[in-house]
Amino acid sequence: MTGVWGTRLGRAAVVFGLMMALAAPAVAQAPKDAPQKDAPQKGQDTLTPPPVVDPKKVETTPVTPGAPAASTFAPDELTLPPVPVLTLSGSSSWEDAYDKLVEAVRKADTELKRLGLTRAGQVFVMYTTSDDRGFDYEVQVPFSGTTTQKPAEPMKLGGSFAGKVLRFVHTGSFGDMDNTYEQIANYLDEKNVEQNDLYIERYRTDLLTASPEALEIEILVPLP
Repeated sequence: MTGVWGTRLGRAAVVFGLMMALAAPAVAQAPKDAPQKDAPQKGQDTLTPPPVVDPKKVETTPVTPGAPAASTFAPDELTLPPVPVLTLSGSSSWEDAYDKLVEAVRKADTELKRLGLTRAGQVFVMYTTSDDRGFDYEVQVPFSGTTTQKPAEPMKLGGSFAGKVLRFVHTGSFGDMDNTYEQIANYLDEKNVEQNDLYIERYRTDLLTASPEALEIEILVPLP
């Protein structure tokens, strides 16, 4: 508001100055026969100063162009096909969440190599239950190849979640994901989307090599 009003007041000052200039009395001209004092010499230029208009000073503030509207926080809908995965279940406190997930992926990766399988695709993390103290999870590592061996306990071979989901994207720090999840919750409430409190994260960046401050994560919300 300051910028807009400042601009309007500045324009008013200019208009006031013009009105004063137009209303100022014309300079009286001396009669032709009256003697003129200090008459300019022949060939000397004559300058007549214009009327001085001194309106009250008005401080103005330039109008800052409005920032572009924030992009709408909206997901896209897609259908996940099932893929073969090696699953490792566990639990963690929220404080240890990142370290626990990295450790689980590293164990699963090592087990895949022992089984003669190759990691193929982006890692899933499925949150099965949670409360204020912590959460239970399943780390699912997609793979290609076949094996006749059984994975070491408590790991198991199986398939990933399949079905329709809403996909949101978080980019940045692992520690800032609370803000993204809060936006997701607000969106689901606003759109009256029914879901069973099951959340799946698909890591576009590799948990074993990426910095926890520079992650790109798809947050997948299964639809009924």
